Amino acid sequence: MSNERTTAELLGIEPGSLLWIVGDTVEETAVLDPLPEGVETYADEEPEQSESWFDDTWTGAENQPEPTDPVRPSGIDTAVIAVSNSQEFHMRLDDVLPRLGSIGRVWVLYPSDALPLSILRAGVDEYGWDTAAPLELDETWSAIELKQS
Repeated sequence: MSNERTTAELLGIEPGSLLWIVGDTVEETAVLDPLPEGVETYADEEPEQSESWFDDTWTGAENQPEPTDPVRPSGIDTAVIAVSNSQEFHMRLDDVLPRLGSIGRVWVLYPSDALPLSILRAGVDEYGWDTAAPLELDETWSAIELKQS
């Protein structure tokens, strides 16, 4: 058995906790594997297409469901926002930071060479959050903990 700590352990993800992983790709979220025993993950629900939706090509009407505000998750112990570049980082901040509420631990996982620390800190600062010192996870990925100001 190796004495090396897993990424999940380094980020303080404890057994039996509820984890919100925000990321689109397998590569982004695989950085957390393996998760401790009993960790449950929360994911945003994808909006379902209503069966009553139809394509009214002939009239030109757009009969699509009204967009709904994203749900603010509750009971989350740790949130991990995984991004692969600065554009995705800003998009995720706009979507996620206003919904975090009082989540105890929030991390951003990012490729060290694709997202400069100065851009990350400036983006987080715009929302009134602070950052801790970055943590190098491996040769590609780093993590930084966010703290509410």
